[in-house]
Amino acid sequence: MNIETTKLELMQLLLQTKKESILEKIKAIFEQESSSFYSTTTSELKQRAEASLKAIEKGETRSINAFKKELDHWKNQQSI
Repeated sequence: MNIETTKLELMQLLLQTKKESILEKIKAIFEQESSSFYSTTTSELKQRAEASLKAIEKGETRSINAFKKELDHWKNQQSI
């Protein structure tokens, strides 16, 4: 089944449901997924950057190939 078909099926189910609890649960899933990155504060970003610089100074780095593999895995986990 392709993603477009799944979306259409979900839209049909959403339009037909009379249960507000189902809609609230679905909304919560979307909010949880979308807020994981954007909820980071400037202070948290600064702390992460400083920690990254310290790790570089200590030689705690990884190859570009390892980074790309990790990034691809992360992207797959983020998609709904």
